[in-house]
Amino acid sequence: MKNNLKVLHIIIPMVFAIGMFAGCKNNIDDVAAYTEMDGLPIEIRKDVKMYYSQNGEVAALLTAPLMERYANEEEYTVMNEGLYVETYDSLMNVTSSIKADYGKNLPKVGLMEAKGNVKVINEKGEILNTEELFWDSKEGSIYTEKYVKITTQDEIIEGDGLLSNEDFSEYRIKKIRGIISLDDAEDN
Repeated sequence: MKNNLKVLHIIIPMVFAIGMFAGCKNNIDDVAAYTEMDGLPIEIRKDVKMYYSQNGEVAALLTAPLMERYANEEEYTVMNEGLYVETYDSLMNVTSSIKADYGKNLPKVGLMEAKGNVKVINEKGEILNTEELFWDSKEGSIYTEKYVKITTQDEIIEGDGLLSNEDFSEYRIKKIRGIISLDDAEDN
């Protein structure tokens, strides 16, 4: 009987320990899901001011309330709370500005996307309004396939699609919907 008690004292803790270890087995997929970093930013910045240079001179200034940088298959930066960009000439005069509710920058490709209430103003004071705009820094162009409205001193031009140089000083609307002369509108 004493031997049976000794055996039970040894067997019961062993069975309990084996049950505990067997119950604590981790599934490798579950562990990977908890440690997955693909959807998380590697860098978060607030109240950002970034200067871009070209040939040793400041070419643009980007400001954003929040910037998140991701490094998944493709490195990119997101500005979910909006952005404002000014471009400069060699004398640091503002040549154009871009404002939008959202921005995404793909630096390796040289492409920046602006979405939501996009507004571009050039040196002449001409204003472009659209909902989506792409800036291709390698080609030196801005473009969209969406609806555009350009307001100049003399007229308002509406259309679909636009191709322009990056300071918005020369542009072409792909499909013009209509032109309203501001001189005619003031006469009525």
